[in-house]
Order: sequence, then C-alpha cells, then structure tokens
Amino acid sequence: MTDPQHAGTATPLESTPLDSAVAEPPAEPQAASTQEDELQDVYADYGVARAFSLAASILDAGSGGLTKTEIRERVEHYRSFGQGQSEDAWERLFSRDKDHLRGCGIGIAEPAADRDDYRYRIDPDDYGLPALQLTDAESLVLTRASQLWSGSRTRSWLEQASWALSTESAASLRSEDQAGALSFNLGSDDEFDRLTELAAFDAGTVVGFDYTARGAARPAPRRVVLLDYAARGHWYLIGHDLDRDARRVFRLDRVHGPISTLTPQPRLTEEQRSAVAGADARAALEAFTGAEDPAELLRGVLDAHGSPAPRLPRLAPAAPARQADPAHRKVERVLSIAAYLLSSPGVRPSELLRRHQITPKQLLKDLLSIQQSGSFGPGQYGEFIDVDPAPPLNLAQFTEEYLPADEPITLAMPSARTGDVLARPLTLTKPGALSLLIALNTMIGEAGAALDLWLPAAVSLREKITTVLPDGLQRAATQVAAGAQAQTQEVSALREAARSGTCLELVYEDAEGTRTRRIVEPAQVYIDGPRVYLQAWCRLAQAPRNFLSSRILEHTALPEELIGDQARALAQAPMEAPQPPRGAGGLDVVLRFSPAAAGLADRYAPQRQRTHTDGARSISTWFQSREALIRLCLQAGGDMAVLAPAELRREVHDRARTQLSEHEG
Repeated sequence: MTDPQHAGTATPLESTPLDSAVAEPPAEPQAASTQEDELQDVYADYGVARAFSLAASILDAGSGGLTKTEIRERVEHYRSFGQGQSEDAWERLFSRDKDHLRGCGIGIAEPAADRDDYRYRIDPDDYGLPALQLTDAESLVLTRASQLWSGSRTRSWLEQASWALSTESAASLRSEDQAGALSFNLGSDDEFDRLTELAAFDAGTVVGFDYTARGAARPAPRRVVLLDYAARGHWYLIGHDLDRDARRVFRLDRVHGPISTLTPQPRLTEEQRSAVAGADARAALEAFTGAEDPAELLRGVLDAHGSPAPRLPRLAPAAPARQADPAHRKVERVLSIAAYLLSSPGVRPSELLRRHQITPKQLLKDLLSIQQSGSFGPGQYGEFIDVDPAPPLNLAQFTEEYLPADEPITLAMPSARTGDVLARPLTLTKPGALSLLIALNTMIGEAGAALDLWLPAAVSLREKITTVLPDGLQRAATQVAAGAQAQTQEVSALREAARSGTCLELVYEDAEGTRTRRIVEPAQVYIDGPRVYLQAWCRLAQAPRNFLSSRILEHTALPEELIGDQARALAQAPMEAPQPPRGAGGLDVVLRFSPAAAGLADRYAPQRQRTHTDGARSISTWFQSREALIRLCLQAGGDMAVLAPAELRREVHDRARTQLSEHEG
C-alpha cells in the first residue's frame, strides 16, 4: 500500500532501541495533526519494525536480492535514522537484525568476504517450516498432547506449535476413549524458562548459576556438571557439584538469574571425571523423594513463628511476574502474529492476547510495529502494511474501545507475493517445541493398554518434529518427560478410574478435617506441581469438584454406575488450577515465603506482594479455611510464615510446638 505521508519521513517510534548494545538516535515524533496524535502514549517497537521491514524488503526484491546500499536506501528505519550514523554503527545494526531473523528460521546467506556488490536474498521456498504432512492419527495425538498442559502460558506455546505444525485442524477428529485423563502444570513459568535454557546444553557441560538452598538466606554461586533434568512436582537439574565434589539435585525454582556455560570450561580432576562418567543421573532422581524429617520441619515452623509478628511490609498490587522479552523473542513474536493474521480471514484481538499471553499494551505495540513495517521503492514512496481495523495510538482508547469491540484483525501487504511467504509459520520456538516434546514423551512413556492405539502415531509424530527442531533440542526430543509423576501407584489408580467411564465412591477429608462419603464421576487427573487432584462431577454437591489425592482416604470402584454428560464435558475441557470460591468465611492473611520458596507464592493467588532484597517474598491473600492454612504452614517447615493476623501466627506456633512434643515424646 503506497502511503505518501510516510515517504521520506520518520514515523513515531519507540525511543528505546531493540538492542541497547548499539547506540541509535532516538525517534522524534512528528508534530501532532490531530488530538489523537497529541494523546499518543504507545509507540511501535523501533527494532522489531526494522527487522520486519528488512525481511519484507528482501523478499519483495525477489530472486535479484538487494545490495547493502539498496537495503539502506529502501528499508524503513534504516533511512529514517541513518542520517549522521557512522558506517560501523550501521553495520553492527544490520548484523544484529540479520541475526534476529536467522534466529526465527529466516535464512539470509552471507558473502564469503565483505563485498559492496553482494546481493542479499531470502529464498521463498526455504522460508518457514516445511509441511510435515501429518496423518489423521498424528493430528489427533498433536491435539491430545496440547491438552496435557494446563498452565496458561505453556498452553499458549503449545497452541502456537500445533498451528505451526499442522495446516489442518484436528478439532474435527474425535475418539470415544478417555486415553488422556491427565493434565499437568509442572512448576512456574520461570521454571520452564530455566528448563528451556538447560535444553540447549549437552550433558557434561559445566554450567554456572546462583542457587538458594533450603534454609539459606540468599543465593550462592554453583558450578555444576550437567547430567540430566526431570520432574518430581518441580523441575530439577541433576548434576555433579564441582565445589562440593558430589552429585546434587537442584530445584529450578530456586535458581536465580541465567544459567550459563562457564568459559573457559573448568578442567576436571581425574576423580571428578570418573564420578561424572559413572553417574546414573536417572537413578539419582528416582531415589530422590523430597521427603524431610517431620521434626526438622516443625522446628523450622517454630523458628519462623517464634518471635512476635514483625511490622508488615508495604505491599504493591500483584502483577504478572514476567520479565521483558529479549530482542530476538520480540521479533519472533511479531513475525508469528503477522503470519497468523496473514493466513487467516480475520483474528480477534482477544485471541491474540490469549495465544501469546501478552498485555494489552504489548499487543498494541506489536500491532503498531507491524503497521510501521515497510520499505521505499525507487519512487521514494513508502509502502507499509495495512492493519484493519487500524489500532489507536494511545492505550486508553485501545483498552476502552478497540479491545471491547474485538473486531477481527486483517493485514494487507503491499505485495501479495511477499504476503503469501510471510503467512507461513516460522520455526518452532524453543518453549513451544520443548513443551510439545514433554507432552509426547509423557504419552509415549506411559503407553498402557488405553494408549497402545495411539503409541505408533505419537512416536512417528515425535520423529517428524525432531527434523524441524530448533538447535539444542535434539537431546530433549527423547529424554525430557513429565511422566514419572504420572506413573506412581496413586496417580495410576485415579487415572484408571477416570478412563473407566464409571463412578467412584470416596471417603474424603476436607481442609477442616471433616470426613464425608460421596459418589463422584471421575473426569481427569490433574498434577499441579507436587499436588495431585482428581477432577470429578460430585453427585453430593451437584457440581464439579477437585479432590486432593492426599485427602482421599478410601476409593471404591462402582462398575455398574456410569458417568454422565457433565463428567464427559469436564474431561474434554482444559484443566485450570483449583481455585475455591471465596465465601463469607474467607480469611485475609499476609504471608512471607523464604528465599528458597519464593516461587511458591504464585500458587496462593497473591493480591498484593513485595519481593525483599534477600529474595524472600511477602504477599497478601485469603484462605477459605483457617485450618487449611495452619496445616500448610506446618508442612512448609518455615518456608511459609504467617505475618498477619497475629493470633493466627501464634496459633501456628503453638500447634507446631504441641506436635513436636508429641513427636519427640
């Protein structure tokens, strides 16, 4: 689309550069011509629009490609901000943009030596993921693998991966059996980010990270030979600790900062090489139960609650604890959004927010970045991407008018040929590929009688996916699984009940210690970190209920009692973390989580929060049951302490002292 207003002028852009390592002149917004312009408070991301413009311009040039001079003249944001910029600064900027595009799977060939006449090309035939030609059975397995994850952010990665791999939806494929009957949410988003980092390293690599051990006041550096990683309620790194000269298991939610390879790699002693070579990492995790001495736990509770309640910290409203995406992730996301929009007749903003788990402000920045992506032809007229309906330039209008309207968004490219290429899915993201592999490996590893029908399709799908994996994930293709927890006797019995299509009679003890006998219609088993729930339609309550497995005292199969439509509908719906509704008896509390347990605070729906300098975390929240909170504190061993109300803090302390006396008596 030719836009004379853009020709030869700088458009309002984000003043912060994509990569702070390269000094770039700030964007100077044009003089406002309308009241809306005067109210502009959200801008396109300079670097994202620049990288997108680079890819579109080279593709639009066709097989002839573009020289550096032509790129600098035609690509928007090179022209607009290149005046007065040194040649070296532009070269560094150009190199970074090419690296970001290559990281998204867009191949841009380099000359063997620096040449001004070299023509940069992007082969349309090699752009994006190749079609994998999935069978109906493989498409159904892909859908089921996506349903295994319940964490919203992980599920969004899986949804994007499923769209990228399958050109046809498997939604029309159905099966009457309940082969899934399982979903899991293993650890926090931060833990999964750590796992993605680890998946890029080979076994035997020496990595460094800061780690807060149980009872420690602050993180300490660790140097560890990576052996393996797996899940036991949380994700764990298994390695040989060089400073302690022993094998150790590290919980990933206690890792702070990045995990990186040590450069140069430390030279191991003969004893260390022997220990690493003979280490059975999987056996180390199998032997690891996480169980702790009850007396030590109670002493920890006494230590945490022994003094008078401290002065309450000042808490701020809780917000999603998500760090800003790195530069390459921003480029990858915007190119993926554009591909999805170009391949669809229209996508609602609400779907983009859900698929990418981003804030309204970030979505507005992304849409503006797409809208500001373009190039200049020989006639010096700028051709930019049309976004319809056009996004407003301020956040208030976007959130109060654009999002509530939720009109389907479409894109129109200046060149239909370039648009057809950019509509193809990019390479799988590492989080998307890894979450999909974990789900597939879990299905393959637990292939019992109910899954044998789908086992060949799951294996063949994994093999096909392996051919298009990002670098560093090949080992994870067959090793990383979440199934160990799903294979316990406790979970297996509950899953068998969910698969059977018949009812169970339960004797259940609630958080208050009250026991009831009830008949339930099992739907699925949900693993939420270290907790296991049975989701079922409860005939006593005439409503869906989540039963914590540790409180199921007895369960008896009722083979003559078939489940009803309500339970079957529950089994097909995505599982969410259990959140009991707040009743009139809700108890407002302020809790403090130790540095080693700070990541657990998100499980308790913080309303307000504060992270302290030592890594500890205080939150305000509520509990439906006073007794449930006391029991949790007693089990936490001091990692979770009550700050307010003061009488509840004293009650936790007195209960711990009584139980410790009984234990030692």
